Amino acid sequence: MDDEATVGERIAYFRRRRGYSQAVLSGLLGRSEEWLSQIERGARDLDKLSTILRVAEALKLEPTKLLPGPFHSTPRLGANGATLGTAPEVVPAIETAMLRYDGIASLIGVPDRGPVNTDELRRSISFAFVCSQTEQWSRMAPLVPEMITDSYHAVRQADSDASKREAKTLEALVYRVTSGMLDRLGETRLPWVAAERSMAAAEQTGDPLLIAGGAWRLAVVLRHAGRLAESTDVPIAAADALRRNDKNASPEHLSMYGSLLLKGAVGAATMNDHSAARDYLREIERTAERIGQDRNDFWLAFGPTNVAIHRVWLALEMGDPSRAIDLSDSVPMGRLPPELAERRTSHLITVAWSFYLRRKYREALDLLKEAKEVAPEQLIFTSRVHSMLRGILQRERRSIKTDLRELSDFVGVAA
Repeated sequence: MDDEATVGERIAYFRRRRGYSQAVLSGLLGRSEEWLSQIERGARDLDKLSTILRVAEALKLEPTKLLPGPFHSTPRLGANGATLGTAPEVVPAIETAMLRYDGIASLIGVPDRGPVNTDELRRSISFAFVCSQTEQWSRMAPLVPEMITDSYHAVRQADSDASKREAKTLEALVYRVTSGMLDRLGETRLPWVAAERSMAAAEQTGDPLLIAGGAWRLAVVLRHAGRLAESTDVPIAAADALRRNDKNASPEHLSMYGSLLLKGAVGAATMNDHSAARDYLREIERTAERIGQDRNDFWLAFGPTNVAIHRVWLALEMGDPSRAIDLSDSVPMGRLPPELAERRTSHLITVAWSFYLRRKYREALDLLKEAKEVAPEQLIFTSRVHSMLRGILQRERRSIKTDLRELSDFVGVAA
């Protein structure tokens, strides 16, 4: 079974290895045998993470074994002549840097290096976050090993408490943005390690907002690892801590608080706790109203527009694609600046998936084509896009054949 196997193909593979018939597994899940048969042969889409977790539990597997593996490098040219899709080839170098500059690096004698220019490191970190919000992973990836190296040595070279806190702040940011990139590339182990290191570095600074930012990133990793309860508890606990100091809160404080609540709402919706998700959403909306504008504090893009985008996503996650489509009409996409391309493209993919589930393939494909113009690498490295295109290819219609084949070829889905 290769890394490109679908969720349904993976379920069939591990079901047979476990020695279960379709009747046995469907009985364990409380579903019909026909439902499972449709999932395994690709006639039905298994789009809810909570259901995938139930299947993994029945098969006695780690949930990640049912999800597609890491993406591979398949270079292709973008509209401006830039080479896209090469980020995965840098992952071994990133892993080597993470292993070399871990907690025992000084103990085993990793040699020191010349003085680190912290201003240059700070600029590299800012550029990396810009790349993450515009989904330019092939531009960012080559910078990461050096950022990890520099952040380690900056901490080692700090000669005062103030410079140590500054260096630890930079280290926390390096590992946070690195975790996000590795997560997008489909890695399963490294994003967790990077997120933990970001949290550890942030805690040593004593900065509550930096620590909260680490909790936000860890919540994402926990969710993708199938740890749904923790992926809700971590950001909500961090949000509660911020709320205790809410008097005269700054916009930055409110942005972080609202962003953490968004992750809590996502986790609750995935666990089918719709009541909690709606409660969180109401508090999130109040927080966005207090800010009164779209901001990008800590590269989290919190504000009324991002809340509207999440409202659409939550409707879809709670099993109502028609409502998601209706809500998408009220999202003020024109307010998003170009540097928030990831938010725009994520929204387009969400609405495309909603149309796809309603079997409206022309509309779904048009939205994916629009998304490709905004952030092409986001389509290349998003499993849901691959699943959508495979599903449409299986039910191909003459009216969308040319567009479908061109987009599938670009993303890397075999026709």
